[in-house]
Amino acid sequence: MGVSHRILAVSVAALSVGGALTAARPAGAVTPPYERPLSPALGALDHRAAEVTDIREILNKRSTQVSIYKGEDKTSIAVAANGRWAGSMWVPWVGNDGEMGKSIRISWGGTARYWVFQDYWNTSDLVRYSTTNSYQNSVPVPGSNTGGGRKSLTVQSDGTLALTNTG
Repeated sequence: MGVSHRILAVSVAALSVGGALTAARPAGAVTPPYERPLSPALGALDHRAAEVTDIREILNKRSTQVSIYKGEDKTSIAVAANGRWAGSMWVPWVGNDGEMGKSIRISWGGTARYWVFQDYWNTSDLVRYSTTNSYQNSVPVPGSNTGGGRKSLTVQSDGTLALTNTG
């Protein structure tokens, strides 16, 4: 048996007993959510299918325009006073303070009020927000904030946020 046939036979044998051949991830590459550690301390991998949260509409119930900036792909939209935006905006995964620049930033009156993101480490695909651009000091967005899927984000007249499922 030639060298190439022996290598092929060993590779097939490794795969048949549950092994896998994988290439190393390039330096700086982001770990897909389905391969994120269950615990930073344990390093065990979570191989479940993570759900992406897709904001399909933004309702602005304020009497002033609200500006939305998504840092991950550098897109901006404006939602008029008492207005509505419809489209598709995936909520970025954030796992530490260094990644907060990917968040969806919500502003009005020239001041950033909220940074919204999907928590990379939370296995229920929790959507959180911060009022200080801090992962560590973030809290869940009120409403339907887990499970991924299509959502509506509302900026209430008092400036608070709420998420609802849209189906």
